[in-house]
Amino acid sequence: MTRRSVSSSDTKRRVLRLPVAGLAILISAASALAEENDLGASIAQRMKEIFAFSRAAVVKVQSSDQHGRIEGTGFYADPSGTIYTVIDALGDGKDITVCQGLRKMPAHLVVADPRTGVALIKVDASTAFLPIGDSSKLEVSTPLIAIGYPTDRAVWSSFGLIASFDKEYLNRFFRTTHIRASLSVQPGLGGAPALNLKGEVVGIIVAGVDGNAGCYVLPINAAEKMRTDFANFGVLKPGWVGISVEQAPAAGPAPSSARIANLQPYAPATRAGLREGDILVRVGEVPVRAPEDIFDASFYLTAGADTTITVLRDGVEQKFTVRAADNPYNTPAPDLTALTLETSVAPTPER
Repeated sequence: MTRRSVSSSDTKRRVLRLPVAGLAILISAASALAEENDLGASIAQRMKEIFAFSRAAVVKVQSSDQHGRIEGTGFYADPSGTIYTVIDALGDGKDITVCQGLRKMPAHLVVADPRTGVALIKVDASTAFLPIGDSSKLEVSTPLIAIGYPTDRAVWSSFGLIASFDKEYLNRFFRTTHIRASLSVQPGLGGAPALNLKGEVVGIIVAGVDGNAGCYVLPINAAEKMRTDFANFGVLKPGWVGISVEQAPAAGPAPSSARIANLQPYAPATRAGLREGDILVRVGEVPVRAPEDIFDASFYLTAGADTTITVLRDGVEQKFTVRAADNPYNTPAPDLTALTLETSVAPTPER
């Protein structure tokens, strides 16, 4: 048998070669861990900055009804003392107080939207305020930060992610899509702002779910529809075009499965030239891909304003200008003594 001698230099080369691959893996793992730690530290630091910057514009809202004191959260949306909150924090609407530390100020109800459960109240003061973001740009897994006042506690914050965008809950449709978030909530946090990592408000907490381990957040664009209506008209102006939709039979690839099933006589859509059987593709800026998308499409209509409705008719895309009318099926102004957080889950409306 031939033996091969091994020189000391061969041994060194082997000794040196074997650890190099393992060392590279260790370096790579250590680098990834360092990046994770840096990212975690960066997010934590950003949360602290947003909390420090934003807390001055977040307030406790107190009121009362026949059962006693009620507490919720609100936040200033402009420098003139306008506050977003939820209707169920307002009791009977007659005695509303805004608290911030030891400072207490009387507030009055400006407008309430029973479709969403959100309200505007106002104090007579110049105030800090939170910048308003664009909730249409949000995606699943976007980080959110909530700041609010749990009942009988100081200002508090929570961090979570967007889990989904839901059109219904427990087989009941929302009037517009709501954000489901992994933000833990407690009593008193209804009306708290949900902020992105820029410190912009992108939603308002309206209800807790899963034992308050998560929550539903009204997109801020939906709340701004209420504020814009009131600023322009002094009242809410939900629009109506008189369309009912149904699921279209499967007929190959199509941009939408929402078929117009019924048009109300003399309704705006009827007068504009839409027909039963048209496939609804878009209402204004809101795309329609399925029948349930009609809720979002109709939510953003404004009575008296023109909107463009796009349909497929005999396979050809056509556009119609429709002037929305006052909704004859409008939900009446709420009895503030009867509303709870469940007002955010509304029955199916006439479309």
